[in-house]
Amino acid sequence: MTSQHLHTIYAENFFRRNAAVFAPHLQKVGLSEAILNSPELEIPLHQYVALWEQLGLHESPNIGLELGIQARCSDYGLYGHTARSASTMIQALRILSHFISVLMQGTRGDLDINDEFLSLSYQIADPLIINRRQDAEFTAASALSLIRELTQQPELCPTRAHFEHPAPADLGAYQRILGCPIHFNQPDNRLYFPPTLLDTPIKTADSRLFQLLSPLLEEQRAAREADTDLLSQLRFQIASHLSTHDFSIERIAESMNIGVRTLQRRLAEYELDYSHLVEDVRRPLAENYVARSEQSFTDIALSLGYSEASAFSRAFRRWTALSPREFRQRARS
Repeated sequence: MTSQHLHTIYAENFFRRNAAVFAPHLQKVGLSEAILNSPELEIPLHQYVALWEQLGLHESPNIGLELGIQARCSDYGLYGHTARSASTMIQALRILSHFISVLMQGTRGDLDINDEFLSLSYQIADPLIINRRQDAEFTAASALSLIRELTQQPELCPTRAHFEHPAPADLGAYQRILGCPIHFNQPDNRLYFPPTLLDTPIKTADSRLFQLLSPLLEEQRAAREADTDLLSQLRFQIASHLSTHDFSIERIAESMNIGVRTLQRRLAEYELDYSHLVEDVRRPLAENYVARSEQSFTDIALSLGYSEASAFSRAFRRWTALSPREFRQRARS
């Protein structure tokens, strides 16, 4: 594992099936076309989310919804096949919610059930990934598509949907694709259904296959979430200390209350280089500050732990092939 694999999503078959849509935009976010033909590849989560945002800018502002509603269980490898083989709706929904980390690290899902409704929630937990509308809408629409596949009810719709991002100008696609009231600026992304959904039979059930796949899914979940816990803490602590200019490995180890040698050993287990990890933290913050804030480039450089603006500009050009000024102009046009 290299530093670029914090956190990751498996390519699986979804990229292969939608290669024509994704291929023109991969280079813009530093991804290789290899992901279009190699389901086993791990894609850095921040680059995956950035790719969706590129599609939203250049393909369609509703691309997440439009591609998500076409999703199939076979697009998602072990995760999708396990959900498809579940014997009951409660089993299937628990797979879709509680095991999302097998597919995508740095995310969390939950299933909430009471007498009035049941809801499926999803959210990127990585605080450094800020612009993520398309990912949220894709995940919501794909969850609905999978539930429709399991029940073989193509007209099934949620009773309402929540999204954490602000409302866009045009809401037509939400009504056309999700078919329910939509609420924005919410704490997380969530689909609501009547509790009677739990009584709906699974038409794709295969109890024998489910028994075989479930232990494998649990094993992968434990491994992926163990990685996520350590890496999330590291990224958060580095981000918190950048503006102080004191983010050495010794300082970060102290803030995490572990020894430097212990932290170095853990990094070695993941084949991580600490300096590259700092770069992984700086880049998404830098792109967001440059594109969306009014701060001067000198102030941004200082807030990211650079001693001078020129060093920041060189790093930014290495990441994006653009100067900070060019990047800001392009983002605002």
